[in-house]
This record gives sequence, C-alpha cells and structure tokens, in this order.
Amino acid sequence: MRRKRFLTITTAALSAAASAAIPGFARADGDEGTDFPDLRWGHLPLPPSTPGYDPVGDAQALVAPGTVSPAPNPIPGVQLIGSYAPNQRFVLRVPADWNGRLVVAGTPAFRSEFASDAIWGDYVLMHGYAYASSNKGIAYNAGLEKVAATDAPGRVYPIPFDLFSLESEKLAIRLGAIAPASIPITAWNADFVTLTLAAKQYLVAHHHLPSHTYAVGFSNGGAQVRSLLERHPELVDGGIDWSGVYWSPQHSLLDYLPAFLRAMPGYVASGFTDPQAAAAIEAAGFPADRKQSADAHPSLWFEYFAGQPSFYADLTLFAYAFLIDPAATSSVTAGGCTPSATDGARLPGTCAAGGLGTPAARAAYVPSHDARSAIRAFAHTGYIERPLISIAGTADAFITPANNAAPYLAAVKRAGKGDLYYQYLVDGGTHVDAFAGFGYGLRAQLPFAWAAFDQLVAISERGYQAAGAGTARTVTAPGEILSR
Repeated sequence: MRRKRFLTITTAALSAAASAAIPGFARADGDEGTDFPDLRWGHLPLPPSTPGYDPVGDAQALVAPGTVSPAPNPIPGVQLIGSYAPNQRFVLRVPADWNGRLVVAGTPAFRSEFASDAIWGDYVLMHGYAYASSNKGIAYNAGLEKVAATDAPGRVYPIPFDLFSLESEKLAIRLGAIAPASIPITAWNADFVTLTLAAKQYLVAHHHLPSHTYAVGFSNGGAQVRSLLERHPELVDGGIDWSGVYWSPQHSLLDYLPAFLRAMPGYVASGFTDPQAAAAIEAAGFPADRKQSADAHPSLWFEYFAGQPSFYADLTLFAYAFLIDPAATSSVTAGGCTPSATDGARLPGTCAAGGLGTPAARAAYVPSHDARSAIRAFAHTGYIERPLISIAGTADAFITPANNAAPYLAAVKRAGKGDLYYQYLVDGGTHVDAFAGFGYGLRAQLPFAWAAFDQLVAISERGYQAAGAGTARTVTAPGEILSR
C-alpha cells in the first residue's frame, strides 16, 4: 500500500463516493443489471475512484504482487451495482453459465464492495457461481485531510509517524466507519444478512432460488461469516472464514493490540533486538518476529506498526475503540503531531491532542466495562449450524492466531460443534498476502483459501468426510486441504 491510495476528503467527495455511477448501477429494486462480455476483475468497468473510495485499489491491496486471475478465459454475464439503504452499496454478478449456486462475500476492514474481487470474485465466477458483496453500509474507506481543516477533530486519527512526511504535513486519517458517526459492527452483520437475502431475491426474480449458498470472507469479512453461520444458518450451506477477527467480551483486539503498541517503540529503537520488548509482544499472543537485512522491510512486526501508511495496529485500536467503547474520547488541535526527534518515520511523535488522539493513550488503553458489554451484542459463540472452514497464517502479526483462531476453535468445541468445523494454519502466512512481496519467507494464503472453498463444497454437496474436524492443522501446501 502506498500513499497514493489515500486522498483528501471533502464533503462533496463523500457524497460522490456514495453514489458513483457506471453502466449497470441501480438504485431501484428489480433492476436486471447490465450484460458484460467479461466479469473478471481488471476486465470489468467499475465505479471511478473518489476520495476515500478506491474499487480497484481495495482489491489490489489484498493480493500478493504478480497475482493473476485464476480464470484464464473471459466470463460473460450480468453485473448489478446498487444500494438498498443510505450509504450502502452492493455488487452482484451472475455468469451466463450460472451453476445455480450463490457465494456471498463479507468485506474486510472498512473497504468497498469490490474489495474481495481479486481474492474471491474471479475464482467463484469461473466455476459458475453467482457472487455478491457489499460495503457493510460504510460510505468510504479512509482518506487524508489536514488536521487544521478537519470538521471532526474528535474522530480523526492524527498521524504520529512521519512515513512519507505524513506527520510533518500535519495530516490525519478520516475513517468512514467512525466519521462523521460510528457505524456499529452489529449493523455490518445485519447488512450481510440483507445482502444474502437481496441476492437470493434477485436470482429468484430472474432465474430461480439458488440450490446452495456459501458465505466467504477475509478479516472483518471472516468475522461476518462466523456470525452468519451462528445466527442465521438457514441462509447458507457453509462458510469460509479467512483470518477472521474473533470477538469476545473477555478478550479481543482491544486487549492485545495495546500491548503491542506499548512494547514496539522500545523494540524499534533497539534496532529490533530488545529481548524484553520482544518477550512482551510474544506474551501478548503474537507470533515471533521475522527480521531480514532490508532497510525498507527490516521486521514483520514493524510492518504492522509504522512500516505501512495504514499503521495497522495503531489505527485499528483507535478506530475500534470508537466503534465499541462509549467511554472512548479523542481530540486534536491544529498543531497535529510533531515527529520524533530520534526517528520520526519509525517512532511515534508528540501530538497536540487528547484522549485516544495521543499514541500514549492508545498504548495504555483498557476497554471499559461498557465496551465489554457492547461486544456481547456481536460476540462469537461458536454455535455454528453449518460447516465452517477457517484459514489463518502462522505469521499473522495483526489478527494473530493465538488471539483469534485459537479461541474461536475453543468456542466451537465448547458449543459442541467441532464436527462442523475445520481450521487450517498456513505455515508462513501473514495477514495480508501483499506482504509476501516484502520477503520474510512468507507464503501467500490465497491458494489455501480456494482449496478450502473446494473442500467446503465437497462436504456440503458430496458428503465428503474431511479429516481433522474440530482441530487446528498446520499446512504448507493447498493440496493438504483439498485439491480440485
């Protein structure tokens, strides 16, 4: 990810992002969509990028460099782009050679309805599935704006790292999920239900009811899949959860990310050698760091701290505290943040801010009692009623397996549903496949996710008895899951 993916936000631009139009865009129910000679990602016209809204970039950011479409030939069919609520957008594609089945995709992070095009869209379309995804009701992802010009000083993230001079320029990141107002996780899950129903309604109106429906999702999208299988299993025949976020009132990313933020400055300042800092991070459930002799990419932990302009751990803690915790407050003045005199690009600076607007407050954050109570409304229970396959990377230093995959497996087993659940830990996989281009001996997880989908279909439709139900298995090749 590079700075060009962030653009200055304006009120007019947000309105445009919510209603960008191309052939096939629809507002009214019942629209038939538009025929295209090729539905593959990169061959299909999409809405233009606007500030905070990047249909092509959202998908590109999730795949390893050089990833090509799994579909070697054009896929003709229909695309419908529409909306069924304010700020909500969805995309539905039906190949001409439709196999009578449907795949609905949960959406990672705060990205657009096109975020899963490269990881899921082409793969399922080439095999004849209809495909649908939505933006979860979040009008835009993220954009840069001047701290001095923001109209939401209590809701923007003042950048505390001088990567690409972002801090020197006194810039902040505005996130569509929290500014101007929070769009709660319960609403994301409700939207996934609505998306599934809307896609089925379209198929019934123009074809017939799908014989099978599968839910797939990455990261936040994986969390949506888990919730759908737990709360509305009647809508689907199974699901794939890839690096899914685990939500529990007792422990979540609101608990383990602050520990990472507390230890990382000392670890970075030591040249990635401080054993006490490393021990503290690993004790918080993080996989061991991966280091290499490369100035741009010296430490995998660092990539999730300050090495990428999305500042994964720090920005995520800021955003989710606002989404969930009624006690969360923040403020920033026109002075913004001043770079660290020691190492501005790698260490947090000093911010003219209050509450969670300061790096120190984020590192010291502890979820309030009300935050833990709020999580109960969307907490994962493990009570899945349909087959579910999880994929997670052993080197994921963000949605770490110890804090997300392992406790979800435990929840499923407590619920007595282990016979429906399969978990695969991809050796050397990290959270975002794009990082595989940075070195570190990382392995892209996308082929494993596709193999998991094949296995899910085999279980659901052909009675395939996969080994390892109710356990976590480490895999090094997709064929260890299921080869088509």
